[in-house]
Amino acid sequence: MLTLQGFYGQTVEIAGDRSYDAEEELWVQSLAEGVRIGVSKVGVLLMGGIESVEFFVEPGDVVSAGDDLVFFETFKAVRYVGAPLSGTILAVNQKVVDEPELFDDDPYGVAWLVEMLPAPGQDVDALLVPPEAYLRGLERSEHCAEGSEVLLEAKKGSPTCRSVYGGLRGNDPGEGSLSHRSREDDASDSTGAGADHQE
Repeated sequence: MLTLQGFYGQTVEIAGDRSYDAEEELWVQSLAEGVRIGVSKVGVLLMGGIESVEFFVEPGDVVSAGDDLVFFETFKAVRYVGAPLSGTILAVNQKVVDEPELFDDDPYGVAWLVEMLPAPGQDVDALLVPPEAYLRGLERSEHCAEGSEVLLEAKKGSPTCRSVYGGLRGNDPGEGSLSHRSREDDASDSTGAGADHQE
C-alpha cells in the first residue's frame, strides 16, 4: 500500500495492486476473469463523502470508455463518472447503493462499483496509469500545496506532501475539490467541465 501524507490536509492510501484512471479517480484491478473497478480514496476525499449512488449500467451492457457508468450525489455536489475502459459489464455492486458509507470505510475492498470484461485491442497503458505514477501526479497537484503558494507549488510538487509505504486507515474524508463543483457553482456556470452536472 502506498500512502500520501499531506494531500488536501489528509493522509490517503493508494492500493499498489491495481492501476488507476487519474482523470476519474478510479482504480482498476485485474481478476481471474475481467477487471473490478472502484473509486480511489482520493476520489472519495475530493467528493467530500458520498450520499447516494445510482448505476447507469447492468450486467450484459456493453460500454465504451467514457460512457456514464455511475452517478454520485455527494454532500456538496453531484457527479457523473465515466467508464475507464470499453467492455461488457459482468456485475454491479448493489451493496454500495444500500450502504454508500462503505466508500469511506473500505474504498479498495467491499466498495467496488462494477466488474467488467474489457474489450480486446485496447491500449490499456494509454487509458490507465500504475500506482506509482498516480501517486506522483497527486504529489504535483494543487492539493499538495498550501496558502498563497498553491499555484506555484502545484507546478513543481509541494514539500507539504510526503509519500510513504504503510497501512494507515480510517482517515476522515475532506471536502471539496476544484474539479468537483458545488451545486451552487453548477447553477451559475453551465459551461464548465463535464465531470459534474446540475441535478
